[in-house]
Amino acid sequence: MTIRLRRCRDQLPNTRSLWMKKNPPLRVEPLELEIAQPLPDVCPGHGRPAVSRSHVRACFYDTDLHPRFHRAAAERGIGKALSTGSSEIAPVSTILVGDWPVCDRCLRTARRYRWLARSLLLLMAVNLVAVVVVSVANIDSLLPPLGLALFPGSLLGLVVVVHLFNKSVQRVTYRPIYDERFAFVQAHPRFRAAIEQDPRYRPPLDEEPVTP
Repeated sequence: MTIRLRRCRDQLPNTRSLWMKKNPPLRVEPLELEIAQPLPDVCPGHGRPAVSRSHVRACFYDTDLHPRFHRAAAERGIGKALSTGSSEIAPVSTILVGDWPVCDRCLRTARRYRWLARSLLLLMAVNLVAVVVVSVANIDSLLPPLGLALFPGSLLGLVVVVHLFNKSVQRVTYRPIYDERFAFVQAHPRFRAAIEQDPRYRPPLDEEPVTP
């Protein structure tokens, strides 16, 4: 299904540094977009009645697969860059913001993901403190194995933490953005039906997107 978009009326905070990055340079115009249509009080992930709204900021990246590809591909790219030591991480090309309806199940799941992410961060911090203590105590026999255990584990842990925090706010699955007027999303059938039945939603015929 499609969700109508528009360019943000006000500049988003903390984006100027993203657009100034030159390595690698963007191959498309950077976009700041927002949802331009009313969304029903139905959870897009579970099709349940919404109990609140969640402000979501989704990033799309200029990858080899598509210049406006969603987060999943970027996470794989970040993991590869960390494991190989490469600095070639796909740059952000598009930011999409909007208030999505969420149900009670979404809120419980988000709390679990955030708890797991924070627990992992705490474990990584404890490991780092252990390495510092061993280093200060000048216990040479323990420093190499601890360092080897910490370094690759921390890189993997960082990727997992990013993934968990992203999962805690993910409401729908986005496809690449081909037209800045539309976002192609995968959502629950009840959410789609609610949008189609909403009398406020009347998309012009000439705005019907062509299936890529």
